[in-house]
Amino acid sequence: MMKARNGLGIAALMCAAALAQTPGADSPNAPASADTQTAVQLTPKSENGITYLCGGIGAAEAAQMKREAANYNLMLTFAESSGAYMANVSVDIADARGKPILRTVCDAPIMLLNLPTAGSYKITADVNGNPISKTVRARPGRRGASVGMTWPSGRGANPQGSLLR
Repeated sequence: MMKARNGLGIAALMCAAALAQTPGADSPNAPASADTQTAVQLTPKSENGITYLCGGIGAAEAAQMKREAANYNLMLTFAESSGAYMANVSVDIADARGKPILRTVCDAPIMLLNLPTAGSYKITADVNGNPISKTVRARPGRRGASVGMTWPSGRGANPQGSLLR
């Protein structure tokens, strides 16, 4: 297995590859399936000056997230190290001083965020009592970094034991 470069987790690389391979509905190579022809209506939410969007379940949502990513300065992906994508992830974001600025649950494996000011932010993502944290730098007005939030295999299983793929 290849090591991820530049600090990106394997989940972020897998998600980026999946998004890059997912043709948009307007692409000449788009398959004529009902999944890609169906318009997906994902609605951004805002809280404390942060706009965010969760999605990426299925080909239509993945295509929409690919289109939308250019409008956000940070993309988080949630997965186990096995490559299984995660959903229903509790996400807490604090500013550089540690002040909480967003607490939400992302019901999908990809979260796009527009963080309001340049600087460092602490992202804590938790699945079933298994938190992981990363510090990220935001650059408003610019397309941001992709950050993989990756749990060891088996640590993010939901109570029923199944994983989102």
